[in-house]
Amino acid sequence: MSFRRIEYFLSVAKHLNFTKAARECYVAQAAISQQIKQFEEELGFKLFNRGGTSVSLTPAGAYFAKQCQAILTQYSGAVKQARFLAEGKTRDLRLGINGPYTQECIPDYLRQFRELYPEAAISLREGGRKEMLEALEEEALDVIVIPDYGLALDERFDLIELSSERPKFMVGPQSPLAGRKLVAPSELEGQTIFRIEGAVGEGPAQARTDYLDRLGLGQNPVQRVKTFLEATILVQAGLGIAPLPEGMEKKLARDVSVFSIEGDSFRIRTVALRLLPPVSLAADHFFQLIRQDQLVQNPMLQVL
Repeated sequence: MSFRRIEYFLSVAKHLNFTKAARECYVAQAAISQQIKQFEEELGFKLFNRGGTSVSLTPAGAYFAKQCQAILTQYSGAVKQARFLAEGKTRDLRLGINGPYTQECIPDYLRQFRELYPEAAISLREGGRKEMLEALEEEALDVIVIPDYGLALDERFDLIELSSERPKFMVGPQSPLAGRKLVAPSELEGQTIFRIEGAVGEGPAQARTDYLDRLGLGQNPVQRVKTFLEATILVQAGLGIAPLPEGMEKKLARDVSVFSIEGDSFRIRTVALRLLPPVSLAADHFFQLIRQDQLVQNPMLQVL
């Protein structure tokens, strides 16, 4: 069995068309057909059902394709890591960040990383969630730390949850809701909601809208503001309420109260992500450091 033959097989499995697979692999169709035939003879089972112009995977072929993809991806990751070692780039860390919570946890992790690997270069890059995810997929970053608002992640990503908390709102001192820790959605009907444009702790605009709709507050007046300070001043004046961006509670004025929604199970998470299989030794070491730290703080994770 060769990796080249696996590549041919996976290309046919993806396109379910020998002609398209041959073009993708830059070989003649007859050659790729012959390779698949020899592969099936070597394995002792059929990979494809062939009927005229149609091609489909057999159940065994579908299972085998999934396993082969994992093997090929792991091989590719091993080659990249070995190349990093050969070039002496063993632990240089490129970290992407998005969201206020990164100030709560990342400095300590970076300090520990530097103590373990003093020779490593560390670079930070801040940007939007989409930008960070694209940079990770393009291998321009080793690890990213971003808020999770319904991220659609597949098996290509390894994830560690760094924080999880209920969404919170802030309200001024003159409001009847001041000092309350939990508020029912019905008590917020009609309230003006000040939404901070581009507030990384609030998540994408559609996610915010969907969340308010789910609470039954989709018809509430919404006023968009540009900064956290603007929202805070308007709330202090008793003109409405505002979602509190994650990680900003400690920066609130003393007369501003914070509450969560009664009966709401939704949680805001901040997560660390890297690609799988690991394509960066730095990502490996940084993730190991985070997991070890979490085990120290919560030994029950070891049991789980």
